[in-house]
Amino acid sequence: MNERLRAMLRKVPGATKAVDAVRRAVALPGDTAAVAAPVNPGTGGRAPSFAVTSGVDRAEFATLVAARDWFHTFEFDNGVVGQGNDPSHDKVPVMGYPDSFEGLTVLDVGAFDGWFSFEAARRGATDVLATDDFVWNWPGMTAHSNLEFVREHTGLGVRDQMIKVEELSPEAIGGQFDVVLFLGVLYHAPDPLGYLKRVRSVTRKYVLIETVVDMLHVNRPALGYYPGEYLNNDSSNFFGPNLLALEGLCLDAGFSRVDQLGLWRSHELERVQGRPLPDTAPISGRATVRAWV
Repeated sequence: MNERLRAMLRKVPGATKAVDAVRRAVALPGDTAAVAAPVNPGTGGRAPSFAVTSGVDRAEFATLVAARDWFHTFEFDNGVVGQGNDPSHDKVPVMGYPDSFEGLTVLDVGAFDGWFSFEAARRGATDVLATDDFVWNWPGMTAHSNLEFVREHTGLGVRDQMIKVEELSPEAIGGQFDVVLFLGVLYHAPDPLGYLKRVRSVTRKYVLIETVVDMLHVNRPALGYYPGEYLNNDSSNFFGPNLLALEGLCLDAGFSRVDQLGLWRSHELERVQGRPLPDTAPISGRATVRAWV
């Protein structure tokens, strides 16, 4: 069904549910067309290094960077690298970032070290607010201090506010933002629909969501559940939706349309569990979607 027809049907009370019911009725048990996972090839090249504008001596700067624990990887134009587990400069092509954020305000929910906040600021966003709570308050982590460090030495205008996703509202953060970044957060949500409703409440135009996806072989909306430390030995992981469920969650949260940007990485469960990657179609991975207000 093309997007124009889908948009028209969503304006008719009950039409979307009726179409979904027909789809379920005619779907054959072996039909996998509904769950074919598109591949996200990315657009544009990797992000360039961040310019250091503070004038600090390179050797001193390198010492300061090395003393920190990084999750995002920050490459600086003086050759110093804050090496984290996240290949941040390489991921921008698959995040759905526009070439320019000129004239747009940006909210980064679950910002961690703030790499994607700073990239939005570098691309011209008029206001960028980075928010987090969990990792910024985790004992021994330097994530919030890392954000402050990068801001000090690059001069990029990124504000920050410590707030839980469960507390997000226009009143709590000073209004809505044109673009919301919700990257690597949804699978940490014990209440994914509730989280997305909070995100919808602070979104003016669209949200970019990047998340673990699972159950890709199931041809109806489904979520994989990760009890205890099932996923990556991390008890903060809860749910991996398939693409049908991810779209449904976004629509039920109040977004009007979802663009599937596709998988940018496949076989996520095998990767984090250290198992060989199969040659078969992926059951899990990581995907990005753009959900419009």
